[in-house]
Amino acid sequence: MDLTIDGATVADEAAFHTLIREASGVEWYGGSLDALFDLLVAVVAPPIRLHIVNAAAARATIGARFDRIVTVILDAVAERGTDAVALRLES
Repeated sequence: MDLTIDGATVADEAAFHTLIREASGVEWYGGSLDALFDLLVAVVAPPIRLHIVNAAAARATIGARFDRIVTVILDAVAERGTDAVALRLES
């Protein structure tokens, strides 16, 4: 799965999860932090490449929940390794 998210277009956390659901093709994706971790660690086959441009804009809009999203993604990277899951943030 390769996904680039423009943080300037993310209106809220639900919109972020909708983009993840669409990119993964997993219709039952629950749109929560637990579901995000499960999706990245056990559901979607690697490689998974997430690129968030305008990350500062997403942080400004979503607030501290954006930090939690990033933490969950980094937890998935730690679990599966950088060959399986990668995150790139750009402000």
